[in-house]
This record gives sequence, C-alpha cells and structure tokens, in this order.
Amino acid sequence: MGVLLFFVPLLVAMVSAALAMGAEGMTVPYYASASELNAYWQSVFPNRTIPSAILDHISTPSGNERNVKEQEHYWSVQSDQLNKEDAKIFHNWAHLIASEKLLYPETTFTPGSKINLYIDRAAALHSAWLRPDSADSIPISRKNFNDIVTMSAPVSNSMAHGMWSTLSSCEHPREVAGEQKACVASVESMHGFAASALRTNDLRALSTSLDVPEEGISSPSHMYRVAAVRVVTAGGAKPAAVDTVTCHSMSFPFALFYCHAVNPTRIYEVTLQKEETAAVPAPRRPAVVRALAVCHVNTSGFDPTLKYWVKLGVKPGEAPVCHFLTRGDVLWAPASAA
Repeated sequence: MGVLLFFVPLLVAMVSAALAMGAEGMTVPYYASASELNAYWQSVFPNRTIPSAILDHISTPSGNERNVKEQEHYWSVQSDQLNKEDAKIFHNWAHLIASEKLLYPETTFTPGSKINLYIDRAAALHSAWLRPDSADSIPISRKNFNDIVTMSAPVSNSMAHGMWSTLSSCEHPREVAGEQKACVASVESMHGFAASALRTNDLRALSTSLDVPEEGISSPSHMYRVAAVRVVTAGGAKPAAVDTVTCHSMSFPFALFYCHAVNPTRIYEVTLQKEETAAVPAPRRPAVVRALAVCHVNTSGFDPTLKYWVKLGVKPGEAPVCHFLTRGDVLWAPASAA
C-alpha cells in the first residue's frame, strides 16, 4: 500500500510535468452539435426525446476540438475542489451513501409529506461527449492513464489527481451483491450497457427536471412539501418493481458516466414545493422542484452499518432505500415499464 501511495502522486507529477513542458494534446472528436447527436438517437429510439442530462454534454462551438479555455475554466471551478471525501462518495453504489442525508424511505413520496430536501450536485455537467470510435480507442482504466491525460491536454496537476480518483472509482469493486456496473464515455456505450443489463434494446431514457439546479439542493433549515407524486414505472395502484439502470455523471475532462444496476427498483417523479417560514429568511432555492426518485427494493446486500437503518428501526432487506437523481443523471428503463 505504501508503494502505491508513493506511485500515484509520482505518476501524476510526471505526466503533469511533461504536459507543462509543451506536449500537445491529440485531436479528439466530439459530437459537434445537438442535431448530430439527435440523428444517432432517432436511429435507435425513433420519436423519443433525448434526456436533458445527455444534451447538456454537447461539445462547445469549436466543433471537433476541445475549447481549451472552456476546459480550463471548468476545472478551475470543479476539479480543484476535489478532495478525499469526493473520492469516497464515488466509491459507493450510487455515490450517495457517504452522505446519508440523501437517502429517504419510500413512504416519503406521499402527497403532504414534508422533508428537508437534499439532491446532490451534478458533476461535470457540460463536459463534451466523445464520438464512439474515440471513446472505444482508450478503455477507461488507470492502465491507460497516460493516454487519457494526453488526450485531455492541457492538464493541470489538480486535473490529473481528479482524473486518477475518478478512474479509481470506475475500477472499484461492486458495493452491492448482484450489482452490474461500468464507466462509459459515449452515448453509444451508455446505451449498450443499459441494453445489456436490462436484456432489451427497447429502452426509454429519462432525466430529472431542469427545475433542479446544477449545484443541487440542500435545505437543512427549510422544508419542502410533497405536492404530487407520479409513478414512472408501470404497475397499477401499487407501482411495479422493475429493473432499471442509473448513470451518474463523473468529474472528468470529457463526458464520463458511472452506470450501474441495483435492482429491482421503483421510480417516481416527485413534485415538491418549498415551505415559506416567516421567522427564517428563505434562501435562494427553487420554489417548485420536480425530480426523479429511485427506490431500490431489494436492500439485503446493502451496508448494514448505515445509520439509515437505525433511523428507520429496520435491517437491510426489510425496507427500500430511495434517493433523488441529480440534474446530470440518466435513468434507463424498458420502454414497456416507463
């Protein structure tokens, strides 16, 4: 372990130094426009809307080459804020368990319920999609760290550290028994993983509403009231538990998603309204929020040390675990169930 801890900073430093000495990044083809991406989308999902979380990753106006100024601005805002806690968060089943306030019991999604609303921030929401041939040319792995860094140049030291952390998360062992997972760097790869995990090509992709800000929502002092709940997965009066795939955006110079399936699930679209309190000035948070919520029904393989179970007075396997999706997440479900 000591050797590994020494090796990682040394490797990052060597790559960063080489780039600082003038190494030029390779030309990386990105999707140039929403219409180009839509052409692919309509070829596999005719007459179905592209989720906003996918459209947010369309390339900058520079076309096929990465806009360096935009890239450096993103990392100055995002990557320099990466720390050990971020890495820990990415190492779990939905990169949410490290912050248990983001977890809710399924009974929360009942009209009239009042909650402190927590929705995680969206990572790297505007990093550009790679074309599939480029995404497939360098597998997402620490073994290919040098190639990935060169592809993304110019890269600062903080960027390189953040990239290594994200790649480590992609290779981290699955956290829940039976979980299927993969990190994908193209829309085509995301679609391929979802089709394989769900055993069908007839899929529907969804994302949470644009009501949810990129930075997420944290309301420790102000309550939100559940105004309405719509069952997304079919199943009559009691929504059916179906298999789904959730893809979470990751911090990376180009679009990279951590996709996983922890099934079965129930999916809801929840409309929440902020409760106004005269005694406490209301911070700048949206008055109305519509967000997708995923409930993992079979929790028998979940971490038994979570305080969530103590709070509910149950054990893993005795109650579902639910969480809201961020602005940058993509949910995949069989078309017959969504």
